[in-house]
Amino acid sequence: MKRVEVKSRKTAKEPKGRWKEVANRFQRYLIFLGEYLFLERPRGLDFTMRDTGLYRLSDGKYHGYSKTDEGHLREIFESLDFSRCRRLLDVGCGKGVVLKEAAKFPFEKIAGIEIQKGLVRTAERNFRILGLEKRICCIQADAMDFEGYGEYDVFFFFNPFSEEVFESVIERILESRKKDGPLTFIYHNPRYLGKLEELLRRAVPGGMHKTMLHDKKL
Repeated sequence: MKRVEVKSRKTAKEPKGRWKEVANRFQRYLIFLGEYLFLERPRGLDFTMRDTGLYRLSDGKYHGYSKTDEGHLREIFESLDFSRCRRLLDVGCGKGVVLKEAAKFPFEKIAGIEIQKGLVRTAERNFRILGLEKRICCIQADAMDFEGYGEYDVFFFFNPFSEEVFESVIERILESRKKDGPLTFIYHNPRYLGKLEELLRRAVPGGMHKTMLHDKKL
């Protein structure tokens, strides 16, 4: 049996109460708003502004779009071993900020899937403005129906789904793997980490070596 390697950068939540968490969220919102108003909008870009419409429409089945800080993404990608992390898929890519930052690293293939047509259009416009349209592919697709998981070995998740959908997507990824080899799961804001670890452990007897990297919960 091949071993399961888990790389964890999750940090424990400080017991300083809910108000500190609210203050941190508000501070982050102000920073992102400033980035959008002064750095992105004048150039016709939009990676930053949240979109929670799908969460309401799907009764929580699919979560909305929320940006991951670029500096944080760089830290995550810098920790990867690119001799085995070659093809990245952002599952629920939204407006494409993860893909934009990934383009600065030596991935052979970079793509994202997003169920909302409007967010796909926004992402594609962002990439055209930045001259990245040939480097990045953004696909409109439901993650539960997507059939191209076998083409990738790195999967990025920023808590895009309910636990039920998340489990279904992970199972599809594991079932679609075309050949034996390491898979890397980058799981940002890991609300269902236990479920992911359970599914990876179950898959090990099949002879696949899984590597899972998750980041701290914000």
